[in-house]
Amino acid sequence: MTPDQIFALVAALIAGEPETSNFPNLTDGSADSSYALEIAPCARPVAPAEIEGETVICGTLEVPEDHEVPGGRKMNLSWIVYKSHSLAPAPDPVIYLHGGPGGGAVRSVAAVSGFFDHLRQRRDLITFDQRGVDASAPDMDCFNTVADSLGDAVDSLGGKEVPELQLEFVRGCVEEIQSRGIDITKMNTTQNALDVGALMSALGYPEYNIYGVSYGTKLTLEALRQKVPNIRAVILDGVAPPQVHLYDQLITPHTLAIENTFAPCEADPTCSEAFPGITDRYFALMEELVENPLEVAGDPFGAMELLGVLDDRNKRRSQNPAKLSTYAPLMVSQLEEGDTTILSQILSGQLPPSRTAETLLAQAQAAGLSGDEMTLVNAALTAAKTIDVNTNMARGAITQLESDIADDTANVGLAEYFDDALEAAIKALPDREARIAVGGDYLRLRFAEPDAQGLLGLIAAHFSGEPANRLSTLALAMDMADLVRVYALIGEDNQALEDAVEGEFEAMVYACQEDFVDGFNSEAGLTAENARLPFGPKMQEILKAEIPVFFEACKEVFTPVPRENWLEPVESDLPVLAMNGEIDTQTAYSWGAIATETLSNGQNLVLPESGHGTILFSQCARDITEAFIENPDGKLDTSCIADLRPPVMLPDGTLHPLPL
Repeated sequence: MTPDQIFALVAALIAGEPETSNFPNLTDGSADSSYALEIAPCARPVAPAEIEGETVICGTLEVPEDHEVPGGRKMNLSWIVYKSHSLAPAPDPVIYLHGGPGGGAVRSVAAVSGFFDHLRQRRDLITFDQRGVDASAPDMDCFNTVADSLGDAVDSLGGKEVPELQLEFVRGCVEEIQSRGIDITKMNTTQNALDVGALMSALGYPEYNIYGVSYGTKLTLEALRQKVPNIRAVILDGVAPPQVHLYDQLITPHTLAIENTFAPCEADPTCSEAFPGITDRYFALMEELVENPLEVAGDPFGAMELLGVLDDRNKRRSQNPAKLSTYAPLMVSQLEEGDTTILSQILSGQLPPSRTAETLLAQAQAAGLSGDEMTLVNAALTAAKTIDVNTNMARGAITQLESDIADDTANVGLAEYFDDALEAAIKALPDREARIAVGGDYLRLRFAEPDAQGLLGLIAAHFSGEPANRLSTLALAMDMADLVRVYALIGEDNQALEDAVEGEFEAMVYACQEDFVDGFNSEAGLTAENARLPFGPKMQEILKAEIPVFFEACKEVFTPVPRENWLEPVESDLPVLAMNGEIDTQTAYSWGAIATETLSNGQNLVLPESGHGTILFSQCARDITEAFIENPDGKLDTSCIADLRPPVMLPDGTLHPLPL
């Protein structure tokens, strides 16, 4: 952050309530009378990347639950508009369609801002939480069902792994949602696609571009199929075409990422001579580790841990030019001999090496710089570290300032006092079981009719003495507005619990109803696909034993809702760019080519050493996507892709370049 940016952020924060003057197209409400649009507060934190009302604005849009019945039941979608950095922006913004299904984007104001900042140089950026997901799904929260399994949810917030959803939980959640009159069958990708058109029409943009990631690519393709109006160009990043048996192929992307790791070595004479048959050797090593794990830092290291080493590259989104694939062949070669040197360095974070002040100083010394030159290197690196520390301090201070100002201006009343007092009383209970019991009953009030009697019943069941007297006095003193606020706070306070257990459920709502149709995806299909993969018999047994409960839930709880042509390839003449990462373990790199086969104006790119969401892994990907949006019908310069292929470390420690 520059000083000017810090001054501007502080000035905007202390100026008072956010204005909408920077968003003139929203000051008069919806640009399309068919859909009601309202401004609403953004999720915190917004700072330090954004200033609400100046660079970003949030709100809700009312859409039909069923677009074929526009006069029927309504639902609200939460959205964000990020203002372009340009003073003369292009008229066609970019709308980001998030992955999942489930997950959401609206609560991640700062994260989305960072991911797509390169596109905001010329255009506004919009995103929204899809129907049935996160901020667009308050009525989809199944608090009663969560309350019945509160112990697991609480444990997950304490750092334990979130347990796989059990069948009874899924069934209870579906029944609870349907009991509120919600038509769960309308939580589907076609309705989502029509929501995209409704939002962009209500926001008043005459033309726009779509950037879909993961499930968002499937949603984008459905928008093309439905001929949603005013789409100018499309980017698909981490492509999931509807015609691919996605859930039958859960393990396939992992396998292809492994093969893509070693294929460049196999194709290079020097590397293949140093590591002959290295791909087959990797799978053979996995087979050996099933029954004979190694010990690394006192812990067993088996086949699934080896798989995890390569899978974890999807989490390594650093722009550091050093990549893990450089060391993969040598790691396999060493592990075959029981040598864990390279592996231990990878697991401890020493490899791939980071570009730190210390490593650069060592490189400068190795280069034989003079004493004066080394002094200048030291001064530059010290200044860089100081800038980094000060920037982090400024970011932290601005974020805290935003939070404090928001607290000062909030309408704090009896509802907040009661909520705080209840939280303190729960924490003071003597044991975990008592806290879970009161927490469960508290959650069950979420969709009850707000009244004091419900709160008094909760207090009488779980508290006594002074805490009970204090809470009861506050409950009786509240008017109806306070009570409504208290019941709303139940949802806000426990959103983290909801997120901990409902993310997988949101995915099931979509997938089980629209992707598990007429055997298109099935347990038998997954088993058959896994059997075709190059794992040995021991690993195959592990894969057979790890069929997710997802498949059982789709068969036992949900009713498939087939739609005409839903699982067919999408045809379109609009400009489409498909971006795929070679080491993507969620959507196979090969699926982009499948999607673009029927897109007459589509082009497909595969990027080395890139995982799920290519723009997170390289400046090259960001520059290509920005250039495409700027001129979708022009010729793309993709020469930077060749620079993404990392070298390989040979047994003697030298780095050998590999061809693209």
